[in-house]
Amino acid sequence: MRLFLILFMTIMFSMGVVFVQANPVINEADAPKFLYTMSAKSGTFENGRLTLKDVPLVVYFADRPARISGMLSIQVFAQGWDQGTDSFRADPPNGTLSILTKDGVHNIVVELSDPDVKVKEGTISFKVRVLDGELPEAFGNSTLFIDDSVCTACLQL
Repeated sequence: MRLFLILFMTIMFSMGVVFVQANPVINEADAPKFLYTMSAKSGTFENGRLTLKDVPLVVYFADRPARISGMLSIQVFAQGWDQGTDSFRADPPNGTLSILTKDGVHNIVVELSDPDVKVKEGTISFKVRVLDGELPEAFGNSTLFIDDSVCTACLQL
């Protein structure tokens, strides 16, 4: 019985520590900046919109000292687009789309705005302004790397 109580208390303490670490209380001015990545099985570029298809999740991470990381749905990511004083709506982020082809990796630098998510299709699209490189009309496996911002949803998970 004593071993059971020690084990139970150890588990409860560990859960409390994880809860505190996963849910830091940070005001926006001191909040860490997050970088984002999302991988897609395919995509298109037409009428000024970049569409990524079959995107399972958005991975986010913060640099030191916070070292917070995790995953969001594309829907939660898009909902946070205009949150906070330093939002992506106020200051559209740059991103790099890395496309894997039989000839190697091609990187295209873009400015992203106006996200649109189709949950049932697993797609997210952005209005883009190409800053460097050339976006093909259709492509296969790719990863979009997105500049930093405060992510209030990331801090609440």
